[in-house]
This record gives sequence, structure tokens and C-alpha cells, in this order.
Amino acid sequence: MPKVVSYTPPWLQRGHPGYDLFAKAAPSSKNASGPQRTIATRDSEVFVAVGKEIRWADLAKLKESYEANNDNLSSSRSRRLASPSDNATYRTLKISVPLPIKRLAVSPLGDYLAVSTSHTVHIVILPDSSLLDAGDDSPIKPKTFQVGPTAHVLEESPVASLLWHPLGYHGHCLVTITVAGVLRLWELHRSDRSSFSEPTLSIDLTKLANATSDKVDLSASRLGASKGFSPDSVELEVAAACFGDFPESQGVHGWAPMTLWVAMVEGDLYALCPLLPSKWQLPNNDDQESVLQTLATSIQCNLADLEDDSKATPEERDTASKQLSWWSDIQYQEPFREHTTLGDPVDVFIRPDNVSAYPLLQGPFSLSPELDEFELTDIIVYSLKTFSDGTEDEPAEGLPAAAICLLTDTARVHVCLDLEGVVGRWLPSETDGFTGAEAPEHILIVAETLLLANDQESSYNQTITQDVHKDFSFFVSHGSGIYYVSLESWITALEAELSVPSNEGIDFRLERLLGSTSTKVERCLEAPGQSKNREQVTSCVVIEDGNVGYLLLTTYDSEPSAVILDAPDNDFPSEQDLAQEYANEGMPVEMRPSYQPPKEFWEHSQLLRVINDKISSRQRASLKEELRLSPANLLLLVEAHKVLSQETQHLQTAVADLFRRCERLRDEFQDQIYRTAQLATKIDNATGNDEDPSDSSSETGGNAKFEERIDKVKSRQAELNARYESLRRRMANVGGPELSEKEAGWMDELSTMERSLDKKAQTLTDDVDGSERPAWQRLEQVASSKREVVKEVEAASCLNSQERASRGVKVPSQSRKQESEQIDVLLQRETALVEAATDRLRNLGISIPLGVTEG
Repeated sequence: MPKVVSYTPPWLQRGHPGYDLFAKAAPSSKNASGPQRTIATRDSEVFVAVGKEIRWADLAKLKESYEANNDNLSSSRSRRLASPSDNATYRTLKISVPLPIKRLAVSPLGDYLAVSTSHTVHIVILPDSSLLDAGDDSPIKPKTFQVGPTAHVLEESPVASLLWHPLGYHGHCLVTITVAGVLRLWELHRSDRSSFSEPTLSIDLTKLANATSDKVDLSASRLGASKGFSPDSVELEVAAACFGDFPESQGVHGWAPMTLWVAMVEGDLYALCPLLPSKWQLPNNDDQESVLQTLATSIQCNLADLEDDSKATPEERDTASKQLSWWSDIQYQEPFREHTTLGDPVDVFIRPDNVSAYPLLQGPFSLSPELDEFELTDIIVYSLKTFSDGTEDEPAEGLPAAAICLLTDTARVHVCLDLEGVVGRWLPSETDGFTGAEAPEHILIVAETLLLANDQESSYNQTITQDVHKDFSFFVSHGSGIYYVSLESWITALEAELSVPSNEGIDFRLERLLGSTSTKVERCLEAPGQSKNREQVTSCVVIEDGNVGYLLLTTYDSEPSAVILDAPDNDFPSEQDLAQEYANEGMPVEMRPSYQPPKEFWEHSQLLRVINDKISSRQRASLKEELRLSPANLLLLVEAHKVLSQETQHLQTAVADLFRRCERLRDEFQDQIYRTAQLATKIDNATGNDEDPSDSSSETGGNAKFEERIDKVKSRQAELNARYESLRRRMANVGGPELSEKEAGWMDELSTMERSLDKKAQTLTDDVDGSERPAWQRLEQVASSKREVVKEVEAASCLNSQERASRGVKVPSQSRKQESEQIDVLLQRETALVEAATDRLRNLGISIPLGVTEG
């Protein structure tokens, strides 16, 4: 986990700039249910939804304003000249929404803001950041469009998820999913009002789950159409959704950015791949090559494997054929080159039309081992980077594997691995001769289950937020606090294992790897004592800006709560961290947020508001008269008692918490005094001040002990220096003096001789004697001459013996013996010359193959 530097900065606390940005406009008695994603960011800018309004501010400017005011208020004159206009901290975006806002999502390029209530969706054209520097705090009324004015209405199912498609054209492709399982894909164009009214792709997941052909109408039913009961309406109740990854991620597989994972409340998990808009884009850089290359190799390798597999089913062969046709349409089309508003080049593609635009609903996926029943609240998916470098013989490949983290309603995180990978699949056509009802089983391996909170209370307000600093790391917003979860420690080893697959012992290695998973789970922010309410937590956001820092921000009961983290470049501790850890060894160091007075201490009483709401104007006039016993007055007293009892209870709880904090502070202070006394005793023992002052030697006893220890240290240091010098001199002598010019020339001659014996030498100038023929040729010629002489001698011996036998002339044995001895002497001389030359060359450090001198 990143190191915690500090908690909620002062410019976000009550009474300082930034606090009013999150405060409620008016007290509300009804708490919103479901996940609250009411904070969105654009660089250092933050958009906060409070009720039906959106507040916009720049955290960097809030921080600068606070620091500037502190510098100015340090003098009394500046304090007198401070103007009330300095308190303006944000601007309000006035939009017309019928219900309180529940979700905010900024488009990838930062020009659109998607706003969702429980049943409606709106798009806000964001103003330029320069308006925050205008010194004006008046509300802004930006241009706003309602998305699906007849699709997302109160009579229809609530909105479950709001996502921007990672491959959307200009980042303006919005995906909305309702609780009833209706997915709509909106390709928004500011100049085309119809793009906000009708989706370009509408999919009813209930119809898609039961479809057997691509000719079936899979679009969502119109408003007012009769709907019959189906068991799938309960099983396909959507909890959350997310895409597999983003094309900007290095080494991401091509199927991941176009795969939509859908988590159901009942615990089932589905996937839609490929889900593409009619126009989609890829960045024109190395990431695009990675996406396209992994798509090509995945499709081609799958097709080649099925051609060699005699047991392949017709469904698998049809899927591979459609994948190849789909990929061919992408490969042979000329993408249109454009530049984004930020100046980055992108290539725009057209969705292939040779296959259906409706992908197959893959799932529900099976979990191994099976888990007890649970309900899901959120999901996040990471594509594993298994892309391997290709060679001349084999192309680069990558597995579409993924790590899926499922958040349950009881604050458990199930970490699952999809080693098979989700690839593009479509419904069968009518001419295929089979139906897509029976899909092959897809198993997800449950690698680990993490328990975040121990209370095991069910809550559907928990959400997951991706960390912007590291991959495979995320934050979980819970009623008890914010938890940090990191899979990076073992996911990298899994990626390395999958990038270079080896069938030998793969089961054993995976079992050992998954058995040693060590996911980091830490609570980086604790909820305030008075705000541990499951219905009051807001999904956190992570901001990494040079002016603000690495900031984690959320709200509890409309009060900002933040933590500033220090993200190191790697997981290894620095020297300063090690020194600080050594200095704090044995001392209990606990960093906690500074005490903030609860809102019950400064919040106005609601008694007057209740009295005004509960009684009529006629009864209100009677309150100024003498109090009389009547049913109306009794009812008024009862209502007032309810309000006062609730407020006094909150005050008692806040005071009790303050009392406990004071008691803990006193105990900690006493503990520090006790530890200081112990440390003083140890210092006195070391210095000798604990001895009896009547002793005559006590005056110099402490100094004597110090001097004795210093002398021992100095002597020890002198011994170490002597040993170091001795070793240094020995190591200097081992190397020997530097080579003279003759020795250097002799080494060059040896290297030249070594090169001259190399058959691959292309020049003749490398020979030592300057001969026109290289030395290795002459050496081979000597060996071949030796073999020829031996053969000639053997042939001559046989011929002479035959002639002598045919002529019948008897040669004296003494003469034959002398001739044989002469021949042996000649052979031995030739052999000795060759072996001597070879030994001399070898002694000079030149390697000569054994086959050259043999024969």
C-alpha cells in the first residue's frame, strides 16, 4: 500500500475553502439507496453532485487559495482587509433533472459529463476550465441533453451502470445498462439531436440469453409494451458492469477493450464480446499494434488448432470461421486518420457488417471451487499482459486471460482468474444447422477470497475505484472506511508464466503459484465515528496531480474525507524509510487524522422546521398566547420531543466520543512520560550518573565509561582499516603490473594467429607470416598430405609384396626389415612435426579442432 502522508488537508476541513463544495444545500430526511458515484474528476478539477445540482471546483486552486489566505492573515492588517468574496470556492452547474443525482462520469476526452439519476440519464457539455479563474461564483447553465427521453423514464427499470466505451469515436460512446438487463449503446453527436434520443444498438439480455438465432429481435421493448413474467428477470438483475481493459494499457489483448463484463445481483457473471459501436477508434501508436496483433494471432491460431482437431464441434468451427471473417473485414479496410482535441493521432474503423452486431451472451461462468451463495455489488476486470515477442518462425501470441475481482454485499472480494479467455462469439445463423442454446462450460478459478470488514452486514453501497498509479490495484469504498487492495505481488509472476507457456508441469506450477497468493489488503482511511452508515458512503476518487498530490477523496454524510498518499516508484523501501523504521523501532507509531468536531456541535436544530411543517398557521398564532392543554398542543409537544430526543442523543454520542478521545490522549501522554523516564534511566546507567554522588570517583565515572567505549571503537576501527589495506594490497598484486609494448604486441600476434586458424576468415592479411594462403589451409594440407603418404606407402608395400611373390624372387628379410624401419622413421618424423606444430599453437592459446590433426 502507498505510504500515508497525511489525512484530510486543512483546505477541505470545515471553515476553510473546499468544505462547502460537498455540504448539503438543505437537510434531507431521505437517504439515497444504492451505490453513490457522485464525485467525478478531470485532472485536478472535481465535479460533485449534491442533490439535484452539480458543483465544480479546482482542487489545486482551492489549495493555493488556502495557502495564500494563511500567508495574508499572518498580519493583522491583512486580516482587516480580507474581503468576504474570498470565500467563493466553487461554481454551480445548473441542470434540469427530476430526481437526485446518483452517478457522474466524465468522458475520456473530458468534454462531456454523463449524469444519471435513478431512472434518467443526461449529458452535460462541460465548460472550459478558464471560467474558474473569472472570479465569479454565479451559477453556470451549460448545454444539457437528455439521453433516451422515452427509454430512461420513471416507468422503466432503474439505471444500474453508466460507462463510456473505451473504443468510442472521439470518446463519445455511452453505454447504459438498466437493472432489468437492458443494454443501450449511444453514439453521441452534439450536432445530431437524434443521437441522444435513439440508441445505435439496443440489447435485451433476457432475450439474448434465450435466443437461438441471429434473426431474433433482441432490441429492448418499447415504452408501454406488455411484459410477461420470466424467471430470467430475477436471475438477470444487473448489479454492475465494466469493460475488460483500455487500449491505452501497454500489452493489453485485443479482445479485452471490446468485452463488456456484466455482474448480476444473484452472483452470476456474463460477458459480451465483441461489443463495438458503428465507428470505433484506436490510438495510432504501439498500443494499436499490440491490440491488432494479438487479435490476429488469437484468431489464426484458434483456426489452425481446430483444423487439426478432429473432435472439434460444429459450433467451434463456425465461431472460428466468423472470427476470421470479422477480422478480415477489419484488416482490409483503410482506417481514417484523425486527431483528437488533445492532438493525439487516432485511426477510425468501421464495425464489420459481415457478422451480426449482436454478440453472444457468454455465461453464466462457473466458479471453481464453488462458493456459498452471495450477492454482488460491483466488479473490476484486469486483462493479463501475456503478450510474448515473436520470432521469424513463430508469430507473437497472447492469451486473452483476465483477473476478475467481485465485490459482494458482505464486503468480500472474490479474486477469480479466467485462463481460457473471452473471445468474440456470435449467435448462429439459420443456415448453420445448430442452435446456440448449449454453450460450452467456461470455468473461472477462484484464486483468493478477501474479507474487508468483520461485521458481515449486507450493504449495496459498496463500490470499487481503480487506482491511477498502479495496475492491478484498486480501492473499495465501504461504510467503515476505504480499503486498498493490490494483486500486483503475484499477478506479475502469473503473467510471466502465461507469456512463456510450457506444458510440462504446468498444473504443478500453477497450483504452487495460486497457493502462494499474497494480495495486499489494508484500510487506508477510516470512516468518522459518527458517519459509519452504510447508506452515507460515496464512491471515492483518486487524483494524481502535481499541485494536489496523490489524493484519495470521498465523502461521509456530505462531509469530505481524504488521505494524501506517497506513491514510490517501486515497492522497495528507500534509505530514508529504513532509517525512519529503525528510529521508530520499539515505539508505537500510529498516524491518524486530526480530530474534527462532529457536525452535531455546530449544526442548527431542526425543531423550528418541524414545528413549521407540523402545525398550521392558525395553531402557529396560538403559540404566542398562553399555553393550554389540547390535543393539538399535545401532538406538537410529542413531535418536538422526538426531534429534541434525537438531537440530544446525537450530541451525547458526539460528546462521549470527544471524552474518549481526551481520555486516550491523556493515557498516551502518561505512556510517553513513562517511556521517557525509562529512557532517562538507561541514559543515566550508560553515563554513570546513577552512582552514589558521595563516591570520589563518581565525578569522572561517566566520562571514563564514555572514553573507554570510544577507545574500544577506535581500536576496532583501526583493526578494520588495517585488514582493509592488507586485502587491498593483495588484490592489487594479483592483477600484476601493466603489459609492456612487447607483451602487448605478442598478445596481438596470438590473437592474429587465432584468427588465421579460423575457416571463416575473409582476408589473407591475418596470417602471421604474410603468406598468400591462410594458416588453416596449410594445416589441413599437411594433415591431408600425411594421409596420402600413408595410403601410398601401404599401396606400395602391397604391390611390392605381390611382385616379389609373382617373380618368385626372395628378398632377404634383413633388407625388408631395413626398408620398413626407414619408412617408419619417415612417418614418425612427419607425425612428430605435425604434432609439434599443433602443440605449439595450442600452447600459445589457439584452439585447434581435433579432426584437423587426426587421420
